[in-house]
Amino acid sequence: MTNDLFILAVNLTRRCNLACAHCYMDAETRDSGGDAELGANEIKNLLDEIASRSNETMVVLTGGEPLLRRDLEQLIEHGHSLGLSMVVGTNGVLLNELRVQSLKAAGAMGMGISLDSLDPQSHDDFRGCPGSWEKTLSAMDLCKKYDLPFQVHFSVTEQNAHEVQSMIDFASASGAHVLNIFFLICTGRGESMSDITPVRYEEVLKQLVEAQEQTRDLIIRARCAPHYKRVAYEHNPESSLTRAQGYEGGGCLAGIHYCRITPEGAVTACPYIPDEDGSIREQQFWEIWDNSPGFQQLRNPTLGGKCGKCEYRELCGGCRARPLAMGGTIMDADPWCSHYPTGKPIIQPLVEQHDTTIAWSAEAQKRLERVPGFLRKMVRKRAEAHVLELGENQVTSKHMATLAARRFGDNFPGKRPDNTPAADKSGVSSSGLAWTSEAKVYLEEIPAFLREGVFAVAEDVARSEGRLEVNIKLLHRLEQEDSPERELAWETDADDLLEALLAVREPQVRMFIQPGMEVAAEREAKRHDSSVVCIEDVQTIIDTQLAGVEWDADALARVESAPDFVRAGIKKAAEFGARREGLERITGNDLTRFRNRAMMKAVRRMKGFGMKELNFDAFAIAKERVPRLKENQQAKKRFSEIRSYVESRQNPDGGGLGLLDSELLEKMKAELKR
Repeated sequence: MTNDLFILAVNLTRRCNLACAHCYMDAETRDSGGDAELGANEIKNLLDEIASRSNETMVVLTGGEPLLRRDLEQLIEHGHSLGLSMVVGTNGVLLNELRVQSLKAAGAMGMGISLDSLDPQSHDDFRGCPGSWEKTLSAMDLCKKYDLPFQVHFSVTEQNAHEVQSMIDFASASGAHVLNIFFLICTGRGESMSDITPVRYEEVLKQLVEAQEQTRDLIIRARCAPHYKRVAYEHNPESSLTRAQGYEGGGCLAGIHYCRITPEGAVTACPYIPDEDGSIREQQFWEIWDNSPGFQQLRNPTLGGKCGKCEYRELCGGCRARPLAMGGTIMDADPWCSHYPTGKPIIQPLVEQHDTTIAWSAEAQKRLERVPGFLRKMVRKRAEAHVLELGENQVTSKHMATLAARRFGDNFPGKRPDNTPAADKSGVSSSGLAWTSEAKVYLEEIPAFLREGVFAVAEDVARSEGRLEVNIKLLHRLEQEDSPERELAWETDADDLLEALLAVREPQVRMFIQPGMEVAAEREAKRHDSSVVCIEDVQTIIDTQLAGVEWDADALARVESAPDFVRAGIKKAAEFGARREGLERITGNDLTRFRNRAMMKAVRRMKGFGMKELNFDAFAIAKERVPRLKENQQAKKRFSEIRSYVESRQNPDGGGLGLLDSELLEKMKAELKR
C-alpha cells in the first residue's frame, strides 16, 4: 500500500467563537490560548515541505475557528502559490461578505462549513451560541454569491440522526459540492456526549450508500466511519465507493493518507488519536510521516478481536480511535461494528492498472491533475471505461466534461438546480427552496384544493426564517402551531373563566383565539414562576388582548370585504394575534400570516378526520368526531351560511384573505364536482 498524503489537517488555533458540545479540541474562547500556536512562518515552512514532495495534498486549515487567525489569507495565498489545494474548515459564523471575497482572492479552493441541524434551535444549542444557525446559512449564501465552493459538514448523533435525509436534500439544493457526514468519537469536550448507537450507526451508513447512488448533484461521504466501505461493498461489490474499486476515501485514512498538526506543532494520525508521533518544531514533517512508529503500526496493523478475523480487514479495518477512546488499545476490535466475520476469503483492494491502449490528451490530463489525489484513481478508471464503451482510444476534455455532467447534472461545479415548479423531481421549487422527500409526500397527501395554499404558506415561513429548504419538521410545526398542548396545570377557576369567555364566541372565532389565549395565560403564569395557571393569569390576558391595536387601511379593507358572517371573527382573531405577537399595528402582511395559520389548522383537522377531498359531508363528519358540535345549532347555522355563500358566489372578492377568494373558490367548486 502506498502512503501518499492525500489530506493534511492543520489546527491553526484552539481559540473559538463557539462552544460546541462535540469539539474534539475542547476549544477555548476567542480571548484565550495562542501563546504556543504555530506562527505564520512555521506554517509556511510546513507548506513548503509538503509541496517539495507533491502538490497533490489537500491542506485543510481548521481550528478551533481558523477565521480568528488574522494571517489566514496569507497562509492560503502561500499554499496556493505552491500548487497545494487549500481548504478552510469553519463554523461559518464569522464569514462576512468581505471575508469570503478575501479568502477567494487568496486562493482558497473551498470552505467546509459545519451545520448540525436544519432546526435553528437545535443547531444553536449544539453549537452553544444563539443565532449561529442563521449566520452559518448566511455564510453558505455568500460562498455561492462569490463562487467560492463549499462543503457541508454534519456531525451525526443520536439526537439528529433522523435529519440525515433532510441534510442530504438541503446540501444538494444549497449548492454544496460535498456533504461530509462525521460520526462522533467521544474525545475532548465530546467525552460527556452519548455516542450514536451501533445499530443506528449501521442504519445511517446504509442510508448514505443508497443516497449516493440516487444523488447526482452531490458527493456524500461518511467520515470517521471506515465501515462505510464494508457497507458499500455489501450493497454492491462493484460500487466505486470502495477501495476494491479504486476509491481511496470514505474510510479511515489515519496515518495512511491523512494526519493532522496541532496548534502547537504536534503530529497525530487523526484528531481523535491523542498520541503524538512527533513535532514539526523538532523534526522535518516527512521524516515523521515516513518513519513514525505510530504511523507504521496503522499502515501494517495487527488487529485484535473480530477485526483481526474479518474478511473486510483490508478494505475497512475498523476505527482505531474508538477502542482507544473507550479505554482499550489502538489495535482492539472496533466496538461499534455490528458485522461478524464469516470466514470467507479476505477482500483485497484493487491493484491499480491502467489500460495501456487508452491515451490521454494533454487537456484531459491537465483536467485530471486538478482532481484531488484521493479521487484521481476513480476518475481515471471511469474515464477510461467510458472511452472503451464508445469504442475510442483517447480520453479528451470533452469526455471528462460528459462524465462530470452525468455525475453532477446541471449542478456541476456547484450551481443551484434549475428553478422548477413545486414537487418537481429535483425537489426545488420555483423560489429556489428545496423540499425534502418527506415534505413532498406530505404536500401530495393534502386535499388538492388546499395544496397550493399550504405550499405558499410553508415557503413564506421558510424564507422568513432564513431557511433554504422546507422539511417535514417545519410542516408539522406549522400544522400544530396554533394548537399546542397545554404545558402547565390549570386551576378549575382559570379553566371556567376561559370557557365562559369562549362560550359566547362563534365557533370559527373560538378556533382562532382559544389556543392563543391558553399560550398567553401560561406565559403569564411563567412570568411569576408558577407551574399552575390561576384565574388571575387568565383575567390578565383577557384585559389586555385587544388593547392598543391599530389597522393599516388596506388590511382593514380586506377584512371588510370578507363575508359578513365571518368578518367580525376574523377581525377579533387578527387583533388577538397582533397582541400575542406584541404588534401595535396590523398590516396586510400580518393579515396574510394569520390566514396562513388558519389554513394549516384546517389541514390538520381535515387530515385528522381522514378526509382527502372537500365536500359538504365535512360538517357531518365533524359532528360525529367533535361532541360539542352534535347539538350546536349555531354551528349548524354557520355551516349553512357558508354553503349558501359558496354555491351562490361566482367571483367573490375575499380581499386576499385566502378564505373565499375567486381562485380558491374555483378550486373548491372543481373539487366538489369530482
